[in-house]
Amino acid sequence: MIEAGRNDAGGAWEPGMPSVRAIGPSAVGGALIPLAVYFAIRHHVSGDATALMIAGVPAVAWIAFQWIRTRQLDPIGAITLYGFAIGVVASLALGGNAYVLKVRETAFGIPAAIACLLSVRFADRPMMFRVGKALSAGADEDRQAAYDELYTLPTAPQTFKRITIVWGIGLLLHAGSILVLAAFVTTSQFLAVAPPYAAIFFGGLFVFTMKYSQRARTNGEALLIEQGLAYPSVPDAVSG
Repeated sequence: MIEAGRNDAGGAWEPGMPSVRAIGPSAVGGALIPLAVYFAIRHHVSGDATALMIAGVPAVAWIAFQWIRTRQLDPIGAITLYGFAIGVVASLALGGNAYVLKVRETAFGIPAAIACLLSVRFADRPMMFRVGKALSAGADEDRQAAYDELYTLPTAPQTFKRITIVWGIGLLLHAGSILVLAAFVTTSQFLAVAPPYAAIFFGGLFVFTMKYSQRARTNGEALLIEQGLAYPSVPDAVSG
């Protein structure tokens, strides 16, 4: 996986790791805005649970906006929606438990980690291949076809499997640390620490994915030439 975008030599779109530009809007709509809402209303409502539930509304609104605009479920926004829904239901069932709402992301992180690790062994494509395809190729059928072709290259399966294993382990470590952190700090302290911690943690995973996939492509280029294969791409006339 390289960063999806234009090939400087041919001016064509190439499948690869989704760019920061592609992920940025979802991070803002699904994380930064809800955090700002929480701090703005925390002292004007009855408690942490109420403030957290209200702060989750912008995340849900973002997902709805993306669906109306593209008719596709935003992958990053879907994580927020899933965690928010699980957290609210569990919190109401437990009488407004703020701890449950603070750790609602783990309701996605733990199953996602397990899915990543199981996909390496049992699925026809590892999980991070499917995530990368959804984020970088979107709804464009030609880009999707190019991304599928990427998996047929000699070094691609092993590269995607290793990246998926790292993400699976990383998601488990992050979820475990969040469960512990939420138990020992107040909600305000948690929301001040958890977002930058997550940004650093997942930023590290993102950098690893980028560097490792770039190295894998570099090492595989000679093999592609030897076998008469070319890296898949979508011409400008199609990729727009």
